[in-house]
Amino acid sequence: MLPTITIGDFTIAMYGLLILIGFALGCLVSVFRSSKCGVPKEDVFYSILFGAIGVVIGGKILYILTILKPLIEHFSELIQSPENILGLLGGGFVFYGGLFGGIIGVYLYSKIYRIPFYPLIQVMIPAIPLIHAFGRLGCFCAGCCYGIPFDPPIGMMFQASPVAPHDITLFPVQLLEAGLNLILFFVLYYGISRVENKISLLGFYLICYGVIRFITEFFRYDAERGSWLIFSTSQWISLLVVPCGIVLIIRQYKRYKARQNIN
Repeated sequence: MLPTITIGDFTIAMYGLLILIGFALGCLVSVFRSSKCGVPKEDVFYSILFGAIGVVIGGKILYILTILKPLIEHFSELIQSPENILGLLGGGFVFYGGLFGGIIGVYLYSKIYRIPFYPLIQVMIPAIPLIHAFGRLGCFCAGCCYGIPFDPPIGMMFQASPVAPHDITLFPVQLLEAGLNLILFFVLYYGISRVENKISLLGFYLICYGVIRFITEFFRYDAERGSWLIFSTSQWISLLVVPCGIVLIIRQYKRYKARQNIN
């Protein structure tokens, strides 16, 4: 792991740097796809801004919900110090909240400026796992979102992490999820996108990532992500998004067949 790098007098957090790189690449991918999908580049660019705002808000809201019980229990201590409040606002993020918030942000842009939502979101979907892959690499560098105790050589020490245990080797689940997200990106960009007029890329993504996240959560060890009964918060959400993805695919295919019959 490598939490920070130093260039001259500047110390840069690798987590933020990798997310920034992933976001930039995701923007390039979306803009490149815009001409293919018949969506103006300007609309893609501005919808990305709306989506980015939604990502930040949604990710933070779901994070707060996952820690709501201890937050209420220690509320009096929290409000006594502005530093505690700033720490809460600055740290902690749940991907699913960011995903839903980003989709809502793009939807709001489409409604405000009266642009069809479906082609807009089709353009942007392949960029999501690409950005997410870089985000997970950032998690690995920072030592957050760490995995279960695991023997070497696969298990790794995260001694420079401010959050991971320092005395045991842990499964690098961040790298596993980063790799699976990259595979999903290539499938969406080079495979499924070839028949995207027949299939909902959003639906396909929700199914694939829902399965990925449900499985990788079994390898997570950080308690901060929250849990209920036998599953983590993200696993329960995964159980909901997979059928939603199936519904979206069926709806889009029915629309495609209807257009074919008309033609």
